[in-house]
Amino acid sequence: MSTATSTGHWAGRNVVVTGCAGFIGSHFVEGLLARGASVLGLYRRDNRRVLSQLAADDRLRTVRLDLLDEAAVHEAVAGVPGGVDAVVHCAALTGNLTYRREHPATILDANMRTVAVILNCARRHGVADIVLLSSGEVYLHATEHPTREEDDFRTAMRYAPDGYYLSKNYAEILAETYAQEYGMRIFRPRLTSIYGPRDNFEPDTDRVVPQMFAKALAGEAIEIWGDGSQTRTYLYVTDLVDATLQMVERNKHPVVNMGTPEAISPVQLARSICAALGLPERITFDRTRSGGRPNRTFDLSRLHEIIDFRPRTLQDGLRLTADWYREHRLQRA
Repeated sequence: MSTATSTGHWAGRNVVVTGCAGFIGSHFVEGLLARGASVLGLYRRDNRRVLSQLAADDRLRTVRLDLLDEAAVHEAVAGVPGGVDAVVHCAALTGNLTYRREHPATILDANMRTVAVILNCARRHGVADIVLLSSGEVYLHATEHPTREEDDFRTAMRYAPDGYYLSKNYAEILAETYAQEYGMRIFRPRLTSIYGPRDNFEPDTDRVVPQMFAKALAGEAIEIWGDGSQTRTYLYVTDLVDATLQMVERNKHPVVNMGTPEAISPVQLARSICAALGLPERITFDRTRSGGRPNRTFDLSRLHEIIDFRPRTLQDGLRLTADWYREHRLQRA
């Protein structure tokens, strides 16, 4: 493991994971089971057959329901013998750029109501620890320095017609007020771009790494918007799980940036993906389209303050992702 882990905190605990059939949620399920927890996984659909990739375990139970159905969520949580000790909320409605542009209200409404259901349910059932996966997208404004946790809605929030961005801010604001009024422990790790096995590799994916994988494997050119000089960071999914669970264990900061100092350009990312797949590089540029802000990096001081965080290199993470892809995706093709 690239990040120091501990198991004692979670052993014997009952944890609810929403979005357990999704990319990130499925890895939280595995990470919690490995630490000795029992997991109730909630999911709405499993179109990508993620659940079949999880090892059979008597401590894992899954329930298919709609998180907007508050009564169904309460019933599922109330049915856990001994009660629920923690909730990890991974489920969220998002989409590609076109969907997000055309459906801001749909995304905002669904995500707002879902997080309200989760927080209210956790309050009613006396859940000790709640994790709401947040996002670096709460930082709408570019900063000259690596973005700190303080550079958020408390100092620099403005409206944008992006339901996902708005819903992540709403979730954090609601979490702040729940913590203040009810004394709840609500942790909000703010994620950089996450990648790894079980990512969404479907044709309509909005995710950069799977898009580049698909292009490279199809023998097509990977198109870079802008001049390719912009930089981003990418965190391997199990490193996110390890860091988040340790964040809860330490219980020192409710908000922590989750990322890596390894900032790379899209050109470097494309070349690394081609290398991981053992394929020739085919890269083109569309300079008529914006590549976004010049850089997006996090200040990770708070993260390193609470844990000994040593994430995988991008090269190692992409190699593991490529190995999974060959085993699970190419066999289905």
